[in-house]
Amino acid sequence: MNTFLCIDKPAGWTSFDCVAVVRKALGVKRVGHTGTLDPFATGLLLVAVGKCTKLIPFLEKDRKTYRTKILFNRTSETLDTESEMQVSSEQITVDSAQQIEQVLQEKFSGKIQQIPPKYSALKINGQRAYDLARKGKEFEMKSRETEILRSEILDHGSDWVELEIEVAAGFYVRSFARDLAEALGIVGMCGELRRIGVGELAVSGEQLAVLNPEDLKNSSFVLQPSALLDPREILTGLEVLEIPKERLGDWSHGRAVKLDEKMRSCEEEKQAEVLVTCNDKTIGLGLLGQGSLQPKIVF
Repeated sequence: MNTFLCIDKPAGWTSFDCVAVVRKALGVKRVGHTGTLDPFATGLLLVAVGKCTKLIPFLEKDRKTYRTKILFNRTSETLDTESEMQVSSEQITVDSAQQIEQVLQEKFSGKIQQIPPKYSALKINGQRAYDLARKGKEFEMKSRETEILRSEILDHGSDWVELEIEVAAGFYVRSFARDLAEALGIVGMCGELRRIGVGELAVSGEQLAVLNPEDLKNSSFVLQPSALLDPREILTGLEVLEIPKERLGDWSHGRAVKLDEKMRSCEEEKQAEVLVTCNDKTIGLGLLGQGSLQPKIVF
């Protein structure tokens, strides 16, 4: 089985928990996801099954869309609700959405510098940052560039704000919550977080069959064919090239497929990666150029 599944991760589940449930439910060893969601967060987790796991690098850099509730005058060691909350002794209110909007436009639009949380999966000298933090080790998280593509205030109160943000890969919403509050002259943390989109995919999209991992744990659960997503539905940024069935043998054995006139109409001047189909079924990914199609990933 070579496919993708869209999981709506519940709070309290790790991304690995979701992968483990899919692995057991489908009886497939090779399963992975395209981007970690923190345990307290909910929302869209894209899971690759079988040889589709080899396509994960093409998806890890996809933009992400989140809805988040940021709490002001409160913070925690993990910058979320997973650790003990500390309430600021000085309660400062933010009564104006315009004040927040101004800060967003001035300091949190386009490319920005961001320091990731110490409780993150990033590696420091070969060790996960969260492991070092739990052991009480002293270490420094270096600032790195990321990007905010869009932000919108959905609602707000005197000590909180709800936002929808579209961001580049590698963006930490918990760090954003901390930094936004700091720019307003207060402390803050991430109170709620839901991923609603990955690339062109949306957790509420009608075209998607989004699965609850709790259902997959049920032995009587029947996985509908509509839940099995073809790579063409996921990797929408790649061109698709259909090869005739007479060339399927060459492709399956990893041999380059020479382009005929019809296939040459798809050829790029420079080498390009394309999804490859035969009889309208995705059979892998190839490198197109110089008059031939070279297999890179064969299903």
